[in-house]
Amino acid sequence: MNPRDAAETISQTAFGLHCLLIYRDLVTLREFYSSYFQRQINQNGTIQVMPFYETENSVREVLSKNGKTSIDILKQVGASLIIVDALRGYFDHGNVESIWKNIKEIVQNAEEVGKKEISILGDAGAFFYRHQIQSLLDYESILPLNFDINLKGICMYHQKDFNKMSKDFQEKILKRHSMAIMI
Repeated sequence: MNPRDAAETISQTAFGLHCLLIYRDLVTLREFYSSYFQRQINQNGTIQVMPFYETENSVREVLSKNGKTSIDILKQVGASLIIVDALRGYFDHGNVESIWKNIKEIVQNAEEVGKKEISILGDAGAFFYRHQIQSLLDYESILPLNFDINLKGICMYHQKDFNKMSKDFQEKILKRHSMAIMI
């Protein structure tokens, strides 16, 4: 699927979605999240991006250029955009249960400021970097197949990382998601 169609498909899906997104390269991923971000802003949404293969500043730059979103709009959206390095987002919480608790807090805070759509895009590359594949499976296992809160969770896997896992682990990861898209 092409990145813009993937962004459209996920945007049109009801909240509660737990999606596996496998991307082939950074250019493709950037096109996806730029397109998805624009749709979320237009729908009064909040989006948290947890990149691994690029910096927080490069994500901000991509969104301001490729997403046809001006720097002024990025400043205005404040609570609509949260960018946290995946290493911090996944590993500064101590354990996988704490990550899930933090996600629920993000959703609650966004709802309190009037945001109606909350999406979290997290790159699993941090788990591969730390050689914590079992922790990745543990994390995916505590997340429900469909969320019962106002959330779309998009778990992003670089194709090369996904291919590093055994077929058994790949199947387990696939079964933990209600939708899987390859871009």
